[in-house]
Amino acid sequence: MSTYTALEQILPGSCHHMAKVGMCKTGRNASFFPRAVRGEVTDEEWKEFVKAEGLSAAVDYPMSLFWKDLVRIYPNAKVLLNVRDPIKWRTSVLNSIYQVLSVHSSPFYGPVVKMVFKLMGKGNTPQVPMMTCWGLTPLGEKYPRGMFGAVEESEETAVSFFNEWKEQVIAEIPADKLLVFEVKEGWNPLCKFLGVPVPDTPFPNVNDTKSIQKKIMFVKGICYAAWSFVPVLVAVGSYYLF
Repeated sequence: MSTYTALEQILPGSCHHMAKVGMCKTGRNASFFPRAVRGEVTDEEWKEFVKAEGLSAAVDYPMSLFWKDLVRIYPNAKVLLNVRDPIKWRTSVLNSIYQVLSVHSSPFYGPVVKMVFKLMGKGNTPQVPMMTCWGLTPLGEKYPRGMFGAVEESEETAVSFFNEWKEQVIAEIPADKLLVFEVKEGWNPLCKFLGVPVPDTPFPNVNDTKSIQKKIMFVKGICYAAWSFVPVLVAVGSYYLF
């Protein structure tokens, strides 16, 4: 989230992130990305989506899953490759978005979460992270269950996935269009690469994992509250019916 927040601050347009999928009120993301996973989206439809979303940049899934398509469609685009310790990356994934999807697929929490999404008019939204995070990546059949499959399988598999993704990007993107970037480097290399002024504020330090875990606890609380009403409803129903 730190890089996302930084790009939102220094670029003229919006930056796409998985969080934007959840906040989408138009249904555009929920309808677009499942089609993209199935290979049904044309280059023109990609351009229409980017324009409609007002995007100058994108980080994180779901957009990063399609980086090869995007650099083909936008050959002059600059590519930012965020890197970090791959073991810490795996831990972060397991403690954040992986937990979100585990709640959604849980037989206890899932029905309540799905009902809430439907009431909000976002019934199809959860399929975006489900299809992209478990979907095939540019690394191909070596990781048949995608990023989450690699992360779930073992630390060794996750580290291999991370390093091979990094190596593939470096091998295929021209050096003058690529910045291999660590958040701890701050504004200077990022702003120089993008040709924008360096802000006079500190580089964002947004802890994605802590934020997501708080939201997960909130959602679980709602689910417990919702299920606590079921015995009451059953009792009332039984009284009037029988």
